Amino acid sequence: MEKRQEDGETVTHLSKVEARSGSRTTVTRSILVTSLALVIAVLLIVVAIGYFRADKTGADEVNSDNRAGSAAPRTEAVE
Repeated sequence: MEKRQEDGETVTHLSKVEARSGSRTTVTRSILVTSLALVIAVLLIVVAIGYFRADKTGADEVNSDNRAGSAAPRTEAVE
């Protein structure tokens, strides 16, 4: 670390190694792991709510109607 006087002010200059160095703690890792676990839990809850409410939307009846219509025999012109 080097201190200089520039324009009447004391300015501190750090080398690349000094600027990059820092204490490595597990706080950042803990926050990332906790955040990831919370995001996964919320996603599972949203998917579960959508899964259990799907029977109330009428989507199954529409899908069964579409399947019944697609199962009808097709008549194609043969040349």
